[in-house]
Amino acid sequence: MAEPMSAERFLERWQNYRDQPQQVAAVRALHAAIAALDGGAQILDEQAPWARQFSTPPSPVPTPKPQPKKTGTDALDLPFFDQTNDGPDGWRHCQSSSIAMNLAYLEVPGIKDDLDYLKVVQRHGDSTEQAAHAAALAELKAPGRFISSCSVERAKAELDRGFGLAFGILHHGPVSAPTGGGHYIAVRGYDATGWLVHDPYGELDLVRGGWARQGQGAGRNQHYSFANTNPRWLLEGSSSGWAWIFSS
Repeated sequence: MAEPMSAERFLERWQNYRDQPQQVAAVRALHAAIAALDGGAQILDEQAPWARQFSTPPSPVPTPKPQPKKTGTDALDLPFFDQTNDGPDGWRHCQSSSIAMNLAYLEVPGIKDDLDYLKVVQRHGDSTEQAAHAAALAELKAPGRFISSCSVERAKAELDRGFGLAFGILHHGPVSAPTGGGHYIAVRGYDATGWLVHDPYGELDLVRGGWARQGQGAGRNQHYSFANTNPRWLLEGSSSGWAWIFSS
């Protein structure tokens, strides 16, 4: 007694099609059998519903977006990249590493670590130049823009929406009179008393300036207090912070 082939088994045969000679012959035989049926011409019509559905491209899968945070107490899961591992010029790559942490978190194609991003930046200029980063982000078709008017409230709002930031701060000198050419840190959250950050160079001595520890992952998962970080960031008032933001 013949056993009817289930739809699942029929589909399995098509999934195993490899354009082999015996498979081509079998498909031709199937076509001939359908054509011989009453109504076969309608089944084999180019505009038959099954043919049109089969040839319709699938709908694009939307790119997942970070889920908004419920509160300001949980840090975003940004990966940590240590700029001191970038070779002899790594000491200059804080901006690249901080931006790269955010891009990798957002799963920007091609960016798995800071060296991936640095290669793109260097095609457009020096890693300390904001214009080079803007061009690199444009090449990657990645979110990210620089602002010089960030505030605590704006930064918290970005984090609450599920987006990290990169702050530009002065890291030398005492907190009462900070100095320096500038340093970038990746900001991944906040709590009641401070910012939750990845510092790509190490652990800052926020009170006296300079570094408490350098390299070897020392800057991972740091808590930088508002009291000793914001004076190094908001140099010209409450809405004067340098920051890269990554929301659309």
